Amino acid sequence: MRFLIDKKGKKYLAKDNKIQTHLGVVELENASPGSIVTSHLGNEFYVLKPRICDIYDKMERAGSVILKKDIGLILAYTSLGSGDIVVDAGIGSGGLAIYLANIVKPKGKVYAYEIREDHAEIARNNIKLAGLEDYVEIKIKDVRKGIDEEADLITLDIPDPWEVAEHAYNALKHSGYVMAYSPYIEQARKANLAFREVGLKEVKTIELIEREIEVASVGTRPRTRMVGHTGYLTFARKY
Repeated sequence: MRFLIDKKGKKYLAKDNKIQTHLGVVELENASPGSIVTSHLGNEFYVLKPRICDIYDKMERAGSVILKKDIGLILAYTSLGSGDIVVDAGIGSGGLAIYLANIVKPKGKVYAYEIREDHAEIARNNIKLAGLEDYVEIKIKDVRKGIDEEADLITLDIPDPWEVAEHAYNALKHSGYVMAYSPYIEQARKANLAFREVGLKEVKTIELIEREIEVASVGTRPRTRMVGHTGYLTFARKY
């Protein structure tokens, strides 16, 4: 698998030795990362080795996904590491699971709970595309009915995370974290209060706003368009 970028910055994920684009057909049999290849129409592409962020950008979507800015916050606030066990409830397209699995491998594992088989199938394909299928197990199960694993981290991307607060407390290892991702403040508030009620500590809700800066020789300024609200992240820890 290779990652291509054309001269205008558009990105392509090539799963085989040939890829067809609007700029022509590109042969990749002898292409290595760092080289430049030319399509049959004479257009040039940079060839790179795809990283997890590249696969995330080009993977198939099943509804909305947790954005990379929020995934980074989750990884930083929970100190996830190799060998950890993660429960990822509401896997969706598998974007978060891919990042989680890439960190906990080779001795850790992600156990994903999903009630929709169609979402689970898309997630399976995306996880396989990332080469992480050995580190993610997807269960067609409602996390509200209980958690089977003892986990270092539990992530809840479901509409009613407060319903899982007690299950999360019981399943977490001491020093482990739970994170609830909520698009609406009412959901975040209920999750925050429920985490406190079951005895979790260090409870806090965070929103991360991302604004890119346009750098020019004259006149550096924030971009007019920005990634505004995506979701609220509520964290809690078990002592």
